Amino acid sequence: MSTLNTAGEGRLNLELGDAATMNVGTTAGTVAAGDDARFSAASPWVFDVTTYGAVGDVRTATDAAMTSGSAVLTCASGPFTAASQPVGKYVIVKGAAATGVTSLVTTIISRQSNTQVTLASTAATTVSGALVIWGTDNTAAIQATVDAAEAYLAAGNTYAQVYTPPKPFLIAGPLNNSKSGNGQIVFGVYSTSANKPILEFRGEGDGAAAVRHWQQTVPQTSGSCWISAGVFTSTSAQTNNINADGNPGVLSGPNEGFGYGASALFSNVMPVLRNMAILTTHSAYGLTYGAYNFYGCANMHLENFGCGTLGTVASPSSDYTSPGVFGTGISVGMLFPAPGNNDHVVAKNVSVGGGYTYAAFVTEHAVIDRYMALYCWAGLVAVGNYAGSVGSVHAMKVLSASIEACTNELYILGVGSNGIGPIIDIDQLSTESGTPNIAGSTAALAAARGIVRLTGLFTESGVTVSDPCGIKLIDGQVPYPVRSVSASTTVRVIDEVLLVDASGGNRTITLISAAATPNRYTVKKIDSSGNTVTIAAAGAETIDGAGTKVLSSQWDKATVIPSGGNWYVVS
Repeated sequence: MSTLNTAGEGRLNLELGDAATMNVGTTAGTVAAGDDARFSAASPWVFDVTTYGAVGDVRTATDAAMTSGSAVLTCASGPFTAASQPVGKYVIVKGAAATGVTSLVTTIISRQSNTQVTLASTAATTVSGALVIWGTDNTAAIQATVDAAEAYLAAGNTYAQVYTPPKPFLIAGPLNNSKSGNGQIVFGVYSTSANKPILEFRGEGDGAAAVRHWQQTVPQTSGSCWISAGVFTSTSAQTNNINADGNPGVLSGPNEGFGYGASALFSNVMPVLRNMAILTTHSAYGLTYGAYNFYGCANMHLENFGCGTLGTVASPSSDYTSPGVFGTGISVGMLFPAPGNNDHVVAKNVSVGGGYTYAAFVTEHAVIDRYMALYCWAGLVAVGNYAGSVGSVHAMKVLSASIEACTNELYILGVGSNGIGPIIDIDQLSTESGTPNIAGSTAALAAARGIVRLTGLFTESGVTVSDPCGIKLIDGQVPYPVRSVSASTTVRVIDEVLLVDASGGNRTITLISAAATPNRYTVKKIDSSGNTVTIAAAGAETIDGAGTKVLSSQWDKATVIPSGGNWYVVS
């Protein structure tokens, strides 16, 4: 302004008023800056967890050592400085708990030096070179923030935001069922006859779904991150808690344990999770808490979200080498609103880093653009019905799913309405598995519908379904699913056309069960020998009323379709 001939006229023309000549400060008569109440007052709907006392001070080390029966924790790197004030903070020592529980969760009761502290509990297992995580317990502070946001909604406002700055915040408190849910942090019931409020849990930036690198020796805690110190001490403790209060989550709305999500009863609220990561304590048996449970909420919006346990892929821990063992427990990383929900179930850019029995319960109306799940017993669960819900009626859509190192890529849970569904289409399910699999109960698989295109460098011969399944699997590795064979074989669920060379002898092509399958098969004899190609039905099933269909001459073919549990030749 000093370069202008008439500074006052310049301020007037730019509509700066007196701001150009004011000092910067936080009081009246100054230009607002920094931690200024005039900023927060401008957005009364935003409730910052740090305003209510939350401290993002989580620290990690990778050289922890403990001896079984001892409460002494040492780290040669010397992270326990006096300035960091470790005494009284919660600590997670991965590997030091009993087998399967894996992670010892306790508090630091005294400090001996930068390299040694004493814990309130003893190790059950001797460890060295272990991951240790410690920090202030923010359960009460974050719950107070949520309570304040809900009070703002109760005053007649329609939107409130619980804001988490880009730091890692430890949550070590017990599960809380006071608001008809089961979480360390909970929000309550909203009337179905009133306006649906929006309660957003928001962090900073778009990187919350960043995927942990396979060479990382520490968990992925960048950005706005909640870290839970919750883990069950046994499978029976986990089962008892779920039976009493529903599936636990670090964050929980009203849930199935209190009747919400059952029989189309919902809390009329739209929870939003945006730009956040929620990590949970690692347990080799899947005894950890889930990230969130929105099963009893009418709607859900998820965007730029990551979750998973505090395990790592890199040696020496290699916590995810046996994802099947996570099936020992019953942990669910994410629960979408139950079937019968209010038709807004959206997930954009979601990563599940592993460690759960079930990565996510996905429900009707769900639309997901990018979904990644690693190292779980089931990578994606399509829900037909669960915990007393109504049966699903509407479909769910996934544009791109990357599911790696899971025992089951897709799991079908429960039967949809009138015996049909769940219905799920996955445009691309990318995997490198040697045994891509769809599993579930016999009834659920038979009722399921949809189309799933398998992509990636999976092993074609390893593609299986555990029982006859109504989902059409498409082989995305080939331009058209034609397979040439010269030996007797059983058709695969990803086959469509088999070209059979019987010049080496009579050959038999056995069909899969006609029950529930959406497949049609064309079998063509391509050789000129006098040998035959016999198409055989499975078990007691028939082909046009007979047990077999024989192709005798070169270029003979038959196309068969399933109906009513048997096969019929249509060309």
